[in-house]
Amino acid sequence: MLTVLMATFNGAATLPKVLGAYCALAVPPGGWRLVIADNGSTDGTRALVDSFADRLPLTCVTEPRRGKNAALNTALAMALADGGAATLLVFTDDDVTPEADWLLQLAAVAAAQPDCDIFGGAILPDWAAEPPAWIARLVPLGLTFGITPPETPAGPVFAGLVWGANMAIRRGLFDGGLRFDETIGPTAGAYAMGSETQLTRRLGDAGHQAWFCPAARVAHHIRSSQMTVAWVLERARRFGRGKFRQECPGRFPEWFGVPRWMLKRCLLEAVALLAAVVRQDADQVFRRRWELAYLAGYFREAWRAPRTNAQARVLITSYSGELGGMELRMAQEAQFLRAGGYDSLLGLRAFPGSETWFDDLRRRRLPVTSFAPPPVFEQWRWRRLNKWRALVWSTRALRRHRADLVHVAFCWSSYGATALWLAGRCRLPAVISVHNTFPPGEFSAWHQPLLREAFAVVRGVYGATESALQHFLALYRPYLPAGVRLAVIPNCVDTARFVPSAALRATARQRWHLPADALVIGAVARLSEQKRPEALVTLLCTLRRQFPSLYLLFAGSGPLELSVRSLAVALGVERYVIFAGFQECVEQILPALDVHLLLSRREGFGIATIEAMACGIPAVASDIPGNADVLSGSAGGVLVPLEDPSAVAATVAALLADPDRRARMGQAGRADVLRRFGKAHVQALVHDFYRGLL
Repeated sequence: MLTVLMATFNGAATLPKVLGAYCALAVPPGGWRLVIADNGSTDGTRALVDSFADRLPLTCVTEPRRGKNAALNTALAMALADGGAATLLVFTDDDVTPEADWLLQLAAVAAAQPDCDIFGGAILPDWAAEPPAWIARLVPLGLTFGITPPETPAGPVFAGLVWGANMAIRRGLFDGGLRFDETIGPTAGAYAMGSETQLTRRLGDAGHQAWFCPAARVAHHIRSSQMTVAWVLERARRFGRGKFRQECPGRFPEWFGVPRWMLKRCLLEAVALLAAVVRQDADQVFRRRWELAYLAGYFREAWRAPRTNAQARVLITSYSGELGGMELRMAQEAQFLRAGGYDSLLGLRAFPGSETWFDDLRRRRLPVTSFAPPPVFEQWRWRRLNKWRALVWSTRALRRHRADLVHVAFCWSSYGATALWLAGRCRLPAVISVHNTFPPGEFSAWHQPLLREAFAVVRGVYGATESALQHFLALYRPYLPAGVRLAVIPNCVDTARFVPSAALRATARQRWHLPADALVIGAVARLSEQKRPEALVTLLCTLRRQFPSLYLLFAGSGPLELSVRSLAVALGVERYVIFAGFQECVEQILPALDVHLLLSRREGFGIATIEAMACGIPAVASDIPGNADVLSGSAGGVLVPLEDPSAVAATVAALLADPDRRARMGQAGRADVLRRFGKAHVQALVHDFYRGLL
């Protein structure tokens, strides 16, 4: 079923034509219904809507609080109250007339594109009168009137180009807590534009894909009063205000809270306007006035817009020294929070190669800032000096980020405790995520009062696995406040990106010069002591006696690379070991494997294991906390003893000798990942965890 949602305020002039067109709609498979939220109309809108009740599958609700997004959220509450009847929610306006096959087209494209969550259709102009020539010549029709370019092709599209007059989103995202930001969009008086666009861009930032369907057509009514210079310039100001709300702070150097390049542009536009006035060039005068109105709206929002609960800021930080699974999860958390309506910010210290990653995050509209407090807990020798430095400088640095809540990621026993202590000093509520299993221990008498101060502000703790959570509690439970929220939220995998693929398998094997009929074991892992890469080389040497076509592929780099290469030479298997190095697109190399191995000494979660399973590759991992949390009870993988090479060799040999079993495990592993570790599922868990903590 499809549910169409519409907010209306004093729509009596346009609704007769709009609802008349709804009466002529072709019914999509599963049916449809219409939910209208009357936003406190005073012109007889409610009576008009009620007059269509016997002709349409219509429900009307009232939301007296002024604001289109407030009304849409009320309509959403009604639409979601049915427990799951509607699978696709379609959004439109009270001055938008659909074509008869509109819902049929949206239903068809949603069924044909299961990996997409956002769908947009064509929006055509419905002019109340012949528009003046200067409108077509000078005015950006899309930004001003919400008209889509007629040449926009069917296919993937930037989520921000799906506009509210013709927009569909899968219901599951709203079941996970997604709502419209009620501080933006049409309301009483002046407002910041971009109500629905702000939501679709948040979803795009979180990795949800959008698809454009030009065959799903509607017509947007444009009134005569909207075809004036004053109205268009006011629209430019509103667009500028909304643009600020959607920007990624920190992407460009700033002066006075706005990008420096925008201040320069404002000066250049003012000079160009003066020149156009002198030349009496009316077209250029209008263009310059439009640009200045847009910039004025942007600056106004930057300098005067109040912070609200809907924009609550979460600073995500840790004590990090390299790019690994925890850091990637922190960035993912920031995406999830932005999709849920939070203003998330990554605060990290620089590490080798970090600038490239930071630039990539900013291109994806994830704000990153420097936050590197002195290691009060992480370093013993200079703890007193570091405490003094942190009190003098780092507390001020933390306050400058204007966070409403601090999320501290722990990768080891005390790695992150300094940031938590600073949150305590600043009286900022905090949550903790735990990304590794670490041994119990004791804290010095010097650290204990600092820990009590740090944990006093903690409101929630979650572990990437149950083992990680329990190891953390064994160490820190005496310091946790009563009633703190506890949860397990696993890492996730993009199941649209990591997929079983015969084509990728063939391409990867060709790239790395692997024979088409070769058997390949491998690991996506850092070449470090924790991951035990030497054990894989020894395993290869053992198994090649039984499987002479066997190869080993490493996707990763690290400090042990030279020693691992030397071991391969010493064992005479160097021709059969492939060092692929660090691979940014792991999904393009995993399908080359027949079995993925993760024989770690310790593991917080093992993201590579679920990535391999998502690609339909059987997984073998050492039976330790972290690995066991992922593979226990899963038909897609096998746990092996940590210190029993013979048992490991026997397990892997049995898999290599049985291609049918590998195929069954691959299918089961993919299904398990979809159920337990899909992005939408984990995002919903994150939203549930944060709900009520701010």
